[in-house]
Amino acid sequence: MKIADTHTHLYFSAFDKDQKEVIEHCRQAGVKLQVQIGCDEISTLAALKLTQENDDFYSTVGLHPCDVKVCFDENKLHRSSGFEDYKLKAKTFDELFAMFEELIKENGEKIVGFGETGFDLYHENSEEIFKIQTEVFLRHVELAKKYDKPLIVHGRNSEQQMMDFFSKNIKPGSVRGVIHCFPAGPEYAEFFTKNYGFFIGIGGTATYPKSENIREAIATTPIEFIVTETDAPFLVPQSLRKTVKRNDASLLPEVIELIADIKKLPIDEVSEILFKNAKRLYQLK
Repeated sequence: MKIADTHTHLYFSAFDKDQKEVIEHCRQAGVKLQVQIGCDEISTLAALKLTQENDDFYSTVGLHPCDVKVCFDENKLHRSSGFEDYKLKAKTFDELFAMFEELIKENGEKIVGFGETGFDLYHENSEEIFKIQTEVFLRHVELAKKYDKPLIVHGRNSEQQMMDFFSKNIKPGSVRGVIHCFPAGPEYAEFFTKNYGFFIGIGGTATYPKSENIREAIATTPIEFIVTETDAPFLVPQSLRKTVKRNDASLLPEVIELIADIKKLPIDEVSEILFKNAKRLYQLK
């Protein structure tokens, strides 16, 4: 089985003790492509460092919507191995996004997208946070257009806000991307795939008993618009949730098998299609 993980965070502290072993285990399981997703200044640099150490890795630059209010606070950052004593260079959004552009210019072949970005109204649902998340989201959109690289879109507890944002700010065909950790049903999937040509990212959540809406979306969405992801170390697939506390790309076969079962297609054929989709999303040869 040929496997692509289009969204992972192997630089998180959960992997500090055995990161190299996890990477090798994933390769032995058939994982041939992993995209490390940036969430702020430090994690963007940590993700890029992983791509420089692994030929089958790529990364993104981005500011996670949950971090927009704390991304310049040294005491509230997600620290990564090797960056424990790192001092932030950016103190404003202008400086941070200028830094992202410099990284693109210096590492263009290894940096394949912008994000993750979007809306997250789960932890805080206020006018203030939504305003800041909107500003940051728009900055990612402009860079995606400028450099013709995809958006990695995060949306939690924000389906209507997300559709309103796209309708107001994104002209169909002007930007490519993926709805990461796809959270909803067929209508939501159709809005992004049919109107904007976006992919939907399917991972462990699709295997959960209460995720019937996501499985319905898989059933109605053409397979050419589906990619696999882990969001590691989070969202372990259902069969292992009680025994495995940390997700990684070696566990993606359960997700691929689910998609194959829903689509009533051979697993090998589905894995090949999903792998090609991942490369098409990120414009990789």
